Order: sequence, then C-alpha cells, then structure tokens
Amino acid sequence: MKKYFSITLYILACLFGLIYIINEITPNVVLSEFSRLFLLGGSCLFLYFGGYFLSKVKGNNKPMKINLWIFFGLYLFLLITLTLFDSMWGRNGLTFINWFSDEFRYFIKHSVNLIPFKTIIEFIKEFNSMYSSRTILLNLLGNFIALMPMAFFLPLLFKKQDKFKNFFLTILLIILGIELCQLLTASGRFDIDDIILNASGAILMYFVLRIKVMQNLIKNIFLSEKNKISKKSYIIIIIAIFLALISIILLVDFRNILYNINYNEYNKIHNPIISIIDESQDTCDQVLELFYTDELYDYYFPCRKSDKVYVLVNNEEKYLLKDFLKNKKYNYSIDILLQRNDKITYIKENKYQYITLSVKVPVQTDGSMISPNIYLTIANEDILDAKYEYENDFEQATYKYNIHLIPKKEGTTNIDIIFKDYNNNLLESFNYSIKVDEELSVEYEELK
Repeated sequence: MKKYFSITLYILACLFGLIYIINEITPNVVLSEFSRLFLLGGSCLFLYFGGYFLSKVKGNNKPMKINLWIFFGLYLFLLITLTLFDSMWGRNGLTFINWFSDEFRYFIKHSVNLIPFKTIIEFIKEFNSMYSSRTILLNLLGNFIALMPMAFFLPLLFKKQDKFKNFFLTILLIILGIELCQLLTASGRFDIDDIILNASGAILMYFVLRIKVMQNLIKNIFLSEKNKISKKSYIIIIIAIFLALISIILLVDFRNILYNINYNEYNKIHNPIISIIDESQDTCDQVLELFYTDELYDYYFPCRKSDKVYVLVNNEEKYLLKDFLKNKKYNYSIDILLQRNDKITYIKENKYQYITLSVKVPVQTDGSMISPNIYLTIANEDILDAKYEYENDFEQATYKYNIHLIPKKEGTTNIDIIFKDYNNNLLESFNYSIKVDEELSVEYEELK
C-alpha cells in the first residue's frame, strides 16, 4: 500500500514540476510569484513524502538521497532562470551581441560596478524613499538569500565541500560564473556587491548548518537518519527560525510603511487635490488679462480678475492662480489644471505660427494604436526652432500634430518632417520652405 501511495506522490511531484518548468521556458507566459511558489513547493513536498514512504518500504534511505539530487537540480534550474531569463526579476535572457561593438561597450560602461559596497550603500540610502520596495529588497535581501541553499546542498552531496576552504572556493566560482554570464550575454549587470551579498549569505548559512544539532536535524529530515536531538535543541531551533522569519516580515512591512508615507507625500506634490475659487463674481472689467504664459501659448482671462482667482491645494494651501502656476513646488501642468476645472473661462492663444498635420497609423490586432516616431530636420537652426504637440483620433486611426514654428532671426530655411512607425517604416514625409521676416513673422509653403 505504501509503495503505491509513494508512486502516486511521485506522479503528483512530476506533474507540478513539469507544469512549472513548461511555464518557465514558454515565451510570453509569466506566472505570478505565488503560482511559482505553489508549483515548485508542491512538487518538492510531494517528492519528499514520496521518497519518505518509499524509504520505509525499501528499508533504506536511498530514495531520500536520490530526492536530494532532484531537489538540487530544481534549485539550480530556479537559480538559472531567475538570474538569466526571468523578466519579472529584470532579466533579458541570453542575448548574444558582438563583444567588440559600440553597443557592447556601452552596455559594459553602464552595467559594471567594481567598487565594493557602492550599490549596497545606494540602496540603503534609498530605503526611505519612493524607490520600489521590490527593487530594494530583491537587491539587498534577495541577493543575500539567493545562494544560501548551496550551504545545504553542497556539503550533503559532495564530501569535500564539508571543508570551508573548498566550499568558499566553490561558491566564489559559482557566483563569478553567474555574474560573468549575465555580463557577456547582456542578461544583467556585473556588480561586485552582488558577489559580496551572495557569498555573505552562503557563508553565514554554511556556519549555521555546521552546528552539530543542525547537522543532525537535517540528516534526520532529509536522509531519514535517527540522530538524537534534545527537546531543548528543538525549541531553540524553532525559536531561531521564528525570529528570522519575523525579522524579515517586519523589515518588509517597515519598508512598505516608509514607501506609503513617501508615496502620499509624493502625491501631495505631484498629484495634488486641486480646486479653483473664483471670487470675482463676474463683476470684473471686460478686458483681456494675461495670467500665464508658457513656451508656446499665452493664457488670458476675458476680464481683469487675476487677483481674485485662487487655487486651493490639498485643502490646506491657498494660492493665487497666477502664483500657483509659477510655484516650482507643484508639478502640475496648466492644461490639466484648466481641464479639471471647466468652470474657469479663459482664452488660449498660440504665440507662433504652426503647421497642422494628420498621420494615419496602422491599428494593432488588439485595436490599439502606437504613436509614430517624428523626425524634424531644420536646414538652418539659427533662423528657426520647432516644437510639436499631438493628439490621437481612434475613430480615424490618425494622430494630429501641431508643429510650432519658433522664429529666431530673419531669413529663409527649410524644414523636413518625417513620420515612421515603430518598425521604422515610413508613414508620411513633408517638406516646407519657411520665411522669417525682420519682425519675426513666419510664413511657410509646402514643397512638392
């Protein structure tokens, strides 16, 4: 009976493991971290109990020893996918590029850190910031934990790895191999701090597992041995594991609390709650009054009331509208401000002459549109500058562009305007002759 039960558990282990591996190697299939943990953990759990009951049937621990090799193989597979292929962990896969090309030299310049503790200190400094909790914890805690299982597997599977010297050299070679592979295949960075964190975690775990009671416990669990362990030792081990887990949970929670505080402060500045208060009561003098100007437009009230229109920010601070728009503290564009407060009447005027162009773009299979790339080339930039804005029209599958012509001095020049799609295929091209007179007025004519 136990034999058939063991076989059933092995089948379930293989099924979970196979699903996990297939999803890992299948392009465009991304499992959540919980799903991965469920599949991999389930596979290992079924495998362990399958080996445990089979060992009871056979009267030896050979199935448990075989299980160890399988667990080691699964761990290596997990380690390789996470460090080289997994997009959720910021990996690009094996991209073989020309090692003598400018592209590779650029990658080397921006992907190598040989200064010890530089990255570690940077992430510690960012601990109380808007930086992603996932990024910080994966780079610090994740790298520290990643190679810890090696301290479990290597001494159990290879007798020579019992000696610290051999274990240390092996770990160092493994880490260097991973870092070099990431660098040479452009799948990640080569960072001396990753080596420091990986090696530190593995070495710490090595010495923890060298404690006699820990060795006996591991052999009892994974090799079905019957070494004596006192109740006091069990209690100490359980308390130590509990404290380690609680410490990690508290660290993660503390970091999330800091992030949420910073996020709320960030939103107050970059996405403030805005309301406009107009105290003019429509009794102002009927004359155009400039209240704001930017690079391309002038904004006017239809009457004189700029000293009576206020902005209430986060229900806390009150500014004159014209002062709020000059305030560097808040990152809030005038267009969004006026769009969200449609009770305000204003006039928006272009500062410069502009060319309006419509560009039709291909519709994607999911019904979406990708904005084209625009290339502006001005023959004589001393005479003219150009800025553009655009809006999309989903019904017509077009993008509408306004090319603002900003004069600098009197003269004549040409401007080429080229639109290409995301595959660099030509969509439209235009060429204009631009004339700027001595008063900096602009005239343009399309060249056929």
